[in-house]
Amino acid sequence: MRFLLLPMLALVALAACSGATPPASGGISPTVPAPVPGFADPFQNLLNAERANQARGPLSQDTRLANAAQGHAYDMSINSFFSHTSSDGRTLGNRISATGYNYCWAGENIAQGQNSQAAVFSAWMNSAPHRANMMSGQPTEFGFAQAPGNYWVLVLARPGC
Repeated sequence: MRFLLLPMLALVALAACSGATPPASGGISPTVPAPVPGFADPFQNLLNAERANQARGPLSQDTRLANAAQGHAYDMSINSFFSHTSSDGRTLGNRISATGYNYCWAGENIAQGQNSQAAVFSAWMNSAPHRANMMSGQPTEFGFAQAPGNYWVLVLARPGC
């Protein structure tokens, strides 16, 4: 099982306002299935329960962030790679902006191989950098996705500046 965290240096670079105009596709390829409504609810329950234990506010789901997560998970799955950089060279910031989401803070966790939402949540919670992303006081919203081959992507963000 693999997982990576967007390097903290990159988080600093992403902690600036964005304001890109979304492409006509909404930032997600027409070949990528749209996120399934309710898919992230079990993960949200785990995440917000732990955030409450750590005196952190709850995170809400955002469709645009789910689209960014879904697109990246499918990119990794279809193209058999594992990275925070898309197969076409886009960064997390590029992928979020492409959905029309205007952010001032963003972070990303990726994983591959876990067979359930609970398993990927546990893996990330047992990794200090991933846990730090999920327990950060910066994000207020998230998107979560899974693609074939058990590629998982969590995008955390705060809108505006």
